[in-house]
Amino acid sequence: MIKLYNYLVKDGDAIAVGLSALLFIVFALSIYFGAQSGGYNLSELTDMQDKSQVNCFNVGLWIMIALTVIAIVLMILGVFWDLVRNFKNGSKTLIGFALFFVAFLVLYFTSSHDTRGRYAAYWSNPEFHINESISKFISAGLYSLGGLTLIAFALILFFEIRSFFR
Repeated sequence: MIKLYNYLVKDGDAIAVGLSALLFIVFALSIYFGAQSGGYNLSELTDMQDKSQVNCFNVGLWIMIALTVIAIVLMILGVFWDLVRNFKNGSKTLIGFALFFVAFLVLYFTSSHDTRGRYAAYWSNPEFHINESISKFISAGLYSLGGLTLIAFALILFFEIRSFFR
């Protein structure tokens, strides 16, 4: 395990960039050849009336879904591994996740849903399946994203300024 860790510390960035480039090439080729085999040109894709048969983006979507699942599983395993190795630091991570979850729940229950204005088209169209709970979930997710972005930016500034004066 230590050899793997040392290898990833040394060459992990190159592996990540190489894998990203490979997946990008696979995705780009699947779009190009998928469009060719589907009988349409990519420049004409936005003008097509019926896009239900367009499936040239599926490979990229499945790659994204698979990488998201892998990232979530590795994150959860990392938290549990931290708990086993160092309970004090691992428990801080769990407390952070719990605080985030509580903040998300507070944002969910305090979010309002708007059925007027620019959102009226989504509420009136049953194809989108937007209801009150989904609207509040989206709002809570956007507020959480904004809050975490601000916190991350503030922490980056704080630690960069602190390291500058050390």
